[in-house]
Formats: sequence, C-alpha cells, structure tokens
Amino acid sequence: MRRARPSHVALTAPFVVFLIPTPSAAQTQTGLTAQVSAPLSTQVAAPVQQQTESRPPAPPVVPQTQTQGSATAQASDAFGERVGIEQIGLYGEGQVRGFDLQASGAYRIDGHYFARASALPDAVASGVGVRVGVTAAALDLPSPSGVVVYRLRDPGVRRRGEISLGVRDYETYFVEGLGSWVSEDGKVGVVADVLARPRAAWAVGTSGQAFNAGAVGKWLPDQQTRVRAFAALYHRDYDGDFGIRASEDMAPPHAAQLVNFSPEWAGYEAKDLNFGLLADRRFGKGWTLDLSAVRSMHLSERADFTLLSVDRSGDASATLLYSAPRDIVSDSAEARLAKVFTTGALDHRISISARGRRSRTETVKSVAFDAGLLNITEDRAAPGAPPSLPTGGVYGEDAVDQITGSIGYGLVWNDKVQLRLGAHRTRYDKAVTAFGGARSERREESWLYNASLVWALNERFSVFASYVTGLEETGTAPSTAVNRNEVLPPVEATQFEAGLRYALTDTLTLIGAAFDVSKPTNGLRANGVYGPVGEVRHRGVEASLTGRVGEDTNIVLGAVRLDPEVSGPLVDQGLVGAVAPGLSELTATMSVEHRLNSTWSVDGAVTYNSERQANTRNSFTTPAQTLTNLGARARFTMGDTPVTFRFYGSNIFNASGYWASGSEILWPVAPRTWRASLTFSFG
Repeated sequence: MRRARPSHVALTAPFVVFLIPTPSAAQTQTGLTAQVSAPLSTQVAAPVQQQTESRPPAPPVVPQTQTQGSATAQASDAFGERVGIEQIGLYGEGQVRGFDLQASGAYRIDGHYFARASALPDAVASGVGVRVGVTAAALDLPSPSGVVVYRLRDPGVRRRGEISLGVRDYETYFVEGLGSWVSEDGKVGVVADVLARPRAAWAVGTSGQAFNAGAVGKWLPDQQTRVRAFAALYHRDYDGDFGIRASEDMAPPHAAQLVNFSPEWAGYEAKDLNFGLLADRRFGKGWTLDLSAVRSMHLSERADFTLLSVDRSGDASATLLYSAPRDIVSDSAEARLAKVFTTGALDHRISISARGRRSRTETVKSVAFDAGLLNITEDRAAPGAPPSLPTGGVYGEDAVDQITGSIGYGLVWNDKVQLRLGAHRTRYDKAVTAFGGARSERREESWLYNASLVWALNERFSVFASYVTGLEETGTAPSTAVNRNEVLPPVEATQFEAGLRYALTDTLTLIGAAFDVSKPTNGLRANGVYGPVGEVRHRGVEASLTGRVGEDTNIVLGAVRLDPEVSGPLVDQGLVGAVAPGLSELTATMSVEHRLNSTWSVDGAVTYNSERQANTRNSFTTPAQTLTNLGARARFTMGDTPVTFRFYGSNIFNASGYWASGSEILWPVAPRTWRASLTFSFG
C-alpha cells in the first residue's frame, strides 16, 4: 500500500522557460547554414530496441548486441554508443573520462535539455551516444565531463510491426512488440514498444520480473515544424540488492557466481516514468525556435540493500538496510532561439536561451537489520530471519531550482574554421529539510563559459581545442555511507582539451585528444560520511579508430590512458590516497563485425581494464580484467516474413574477480552468459 506523502513534500507540474537552440552533432558537422535547410519531414524510422538494465556501477561495458541494430556498424567513434542492449566504446551513460554522469546530469534528448530522475528507456529511445572531443566541441552547451544524448524513436514513413522473443542473459525470457502507425499524408505518426520479462535475472544473482512500455508521437503541421510527445514506463520487482566491502586491506576471495546474498525476505520494487513534449520550428530567414518540457520520475516502493563486510577467507557479516518508499521527481524545460545568416565567406549563428529545472528528492532514514553470517564462496543467502519492518518512514526533502540564461555565437569560415563561444549565467537554489524538520536554504549564482575551435587543415585533417566550465550535481551518498541517500551540493568543473581528427580513408576515421578535467571530489571519509575529500584532476589521452575496412567489415577501436589524481588536506594528512578509487588508468576496446554473406554476419569484442584502487586510502587494488564476447546474426525470410536470428555470448572465457568502485563497494565481474532471439518483421 502506498503511504501518504509527508506534508512538506509537494510535487510540481512541469514549467516552461525560454532558451537557445542546440543542434545535434550531426547538424553542426555540416556547417551552420545546413541547420535550417532540410525539411523536418525527411526523418527515417528507427529499428526495434530492447531494454538495458540500470544495475550497480560497473566498468565500460563489453559490447552486447541486440536482435536488430548493430552499434558497431552505427558508431561514428569509439567514445560510446548504445543501440538497445548493444553497448560499445570506452564510455557509457554512467561514466565518461572517469566522472560519474549519473550525478553530473549532462543529458540531452535530441539536443533538448533533460534533467533526469531516471534514465530514458529503450521503449522510446532508439539509441544513446556519448559526446566528447570534436563532437562535444560542436554543441551549444557542452559539459566538462561530456554529454550523453538520447535519440527518440521515430514512427517512420510507413506502418510496420515487429515481434521479438527469446532468451537474454542468465536465462531471462522475454517477448517484445513494436508497432508504428502513420497517417496517409505522413503528417501524424505514433510508434509504441512493449517489453515483458516475466522471469528476469541479472549478473549479480538477483532475479524477479520487469516490464517496459512507451510511445512516441509526432505531428508535422508543415515542412518547417515538428511537434513530438513521448511517455515511458519501466517497472521492476526483484529480490533485493547487495554489495561487498572488504573488511581488510585486500580483496576477498571470488564470490560464488549468480548468488544473491541478500536474505530471502529482501526485496526491491520501483517504477521509472518519463513524459515529454518537444517542438521545433524553422521560420523566416534563418530562424529556429525549439521548446521542450520533460518530467522524469523515480518512484521507489522498496529498496533493500544488503551490505556484506567480508574478510580474506570470505567470511561475511550481513547488514540489511531497509528504506521506506520514496520519490524523486525532476522537471526540466527550455526554449531556444537562434538566427543563422551569411556575410561573404562567413556563416554566423547567434543564439539566446534560458533553461530551468525543478527537482524534488525525498530523503528517507534507513533502518539497519542484522542479516546474519555467511561465506561468499558458498551458494547460500544471508540467514537473517524476517524482522518486523516499519510501517512508515522518517522523511526529509532535498529541493533544487535552477535557472540558466545563455548567449552564444558561432562562426564558420569557408567550411575550414568553426568557432563557438558561449556565456551562461546560472542561479542555483537549494533547500534541505532534515529528518527532524529543520530547514536550510542556500543560493549560488555564477558565470559559466565555453569556447571551442575546429580548424580543417585540408579535406581529411582537422584539429580542435575547447575550454568549458560547468556546474555539476554530485548525486547522493551511497548505501555504504553513514549519510546514505544524502543529496550532495553541486561543484564547478573545468575542462581543457585539444585533439585531431584524420580521415585515413573515405570510410575510416582516426580521432585523438588530450584532456584535463578538474573539480572538487567526494569520497568515503574515515568517519563513514560520504562527502568532499579534496580536488580531483583527470588528465589523459584518448584515441578512436572507427569505420569500415573493405566492403564487409566494420571496426571500432579505442583506448584511453587516464591519470586520476586527488589532492587536498586529507591527502596531505595521509587519510586519503592520491589516486581516485574505482578507475582504470588504461582502458582499451576492440569491436569487429564481419559480413560473411547476404545472410550471416559474425562479430566479437575484447575489452581490457587495468587494475583499480579499491578504496580512498589506496591500500589495495583489484586486478586487471580482460573480457571477450562473440556472436552471430542471420537475416532471412520465412515465407514473406523477414526474420532476424541473433546469438551472443558474453565473457566467454568466464573471467572472474571484482570491479572496484568510487563508493568502495566491490562488484563481482559478470560471469559467462549467452542470449538468443528471433525477430519477425511485418509491414
């Protein structure tokens, strides 16, 4: 039964403010004039997608291919691309250049501002891309840590349908249906997707059920106007989460695979809801106007988390942290106005903007229960007996209101030089209601800036440089901290970057960059409180080689060398180490897809992550990991029905061990698994 909301919590309706147009990366790469030239009705349909789970923090994911789409074939670089459950590249939605984007909030939906409380699911998203380097330099409002861009599904130009069914990782059975309807004149269309997993299982041993549904509608009143609306639901219900923390300065023995060490009475149930309205209008001579309003919600009914304190022999004491139901609601809106014009050999773009967000996060005091003793090398859950759970909870609230006004200028000279400048004035209001009812407020106002330059030396070779400052959220304290779920104050980050892009052939591109990103950092202090521990500076070099080799082979190769340095008084006193925990200094990835004939293709991926510091004290590390995947895809017909068969094996050599994280939790490496599916297309 849903409990009554505390009297101090108020959900607010989406609000609208005004701001500058932010073109997509694809638009900006073709010059400023192209942004207002193509009619909006020339969009194509997106392939069927499948849901990827938001599980505990993990390293860059080894590519995982869904039934229809191929991220290897679609990727323009090696910095991060996801199509359905296929993930390739060095970075993902949660981590870019060693920084946690789940907390920093640098997200967009087709270029529109998105302050998310929950991820946009694949029921409405056709794919996700990570923008850093030369692609980030082309954005109106880049972020120091990078930007994640969701791409909405499109109904396409004809009515169609698809049904997929099969087995996913760890014997997760699923059935998915996708359908689109388009009016005879092509001006109105709807695409909808439903995914059911009556038995869902995850790599850490948890199991339950999950359901996704969503729809995107599109209206084209004329050739220069597009209005879109979307709604999405993701519901999951399973047997609780757990995390492992070393009680000594060494990694515990490998945990038994696919075992949920939570007590049998533990549980987790939550719903993610996302709703939005986006409008784009081109008018007059070079004018564009974009408007958007999005509501994102995470509604948690129960979120049991079992913390295991484990010694060198694998013996563990289990503590279950019970949290009463709580809600997170985030509204974001923007309006963007821009003018593109030409003077001689120069194309200009002037923009003004304002964007705003309103976030309300319920904080709830966790209740700890002794869940007993166990050994993680054995196939046995924590033995703790079911306690008498609280019927309510002790609540607080964290409220954030932020408004940002921006002005930008862009210039392109003879398609050789592209310059972008931006200035942003932001006001950040934060009000915290403590568990006892005490209320505190704070306001911060600051100027933020961005500048980037791209210089094409010839048709194949270009260099770029950028400077960005940004105000970034730092998220909430993790489940392992004394101040669990406390919302942390924002920090100001700064990024310098320089790089190059070289087209080796017409189908193969090399990108390289050196970057320097710095900002205050949080960590687990000696007293168990998660909060500021100093300054973190991530310097590194990254490279990407992506494209087609011959007629039948696509490759995505990437590597990043990272120096995650921590400094500050706690480091000087020896309480905190000089290297940020949970980060590999070297990460390399290789994805290859080869077409054998008109029916069959094969693909594979190898990802290497070097060792990681396991805690803020830098007292021990988790070993390096190399993971290998192999798969195959076949496209054929049964009668008149097109069919796609997909088989994929992940971690085929069954590498084991732990991934260290910034919260000092050790996550077991996902064991070997496989998936197989059939997709039938109609229309």
